[in-house]
Amino acid sequence: MDKSPSTGTDEFEEPVAEHIPQALFFCTDLMFGVQLQNMARHAGINYSTVRPGASLPAGDILIVDMSSRGDWQAAIREAKALGIKIVAFGPHMDADSRRKAKGAGASRVLANSNLGRDLPQIFAELAGKAIGPDDTNI
Repeated sequence: MDKSPSTGTDEFEEPVAEHIPQALFFCTDLMFGVQLQNMARHAGINYSTVRPGASLPAGDILIVDMSSRGDWQAAIREAKALGIKIVAFGPHMDADSRRKAKGAGASRVLANSNLGRDLPQIFAELAGKAIGPDDTNI
């Protein structure tokens, strides 16, 4: 018999469904696309790829490859208007694109070389998990 204290009710509480974050990828590069998918999968985050020119579906974070074909700045502006967190990435030498991404509303801009180091941590924070340094190797 359970000897735990009673809460005073005989009703069962419905379990609260856990929110699984949704990442949106604006990326036309196959190699980076696979990397993004692997990082999201490892963090337990759902993901979908956004087609250039299409409206954004519901999501928690938009990851934008600034080297993608299509109007990535419009995608950033749309995400900003929807209240979606935005992380853009591209070549570290492309200061103009970095400036444009920030101006369009990106909350963070990463160099391609830092993507594998920083994005797993961003995904872990989004998923409400803490990760150690060994967990960033995807």
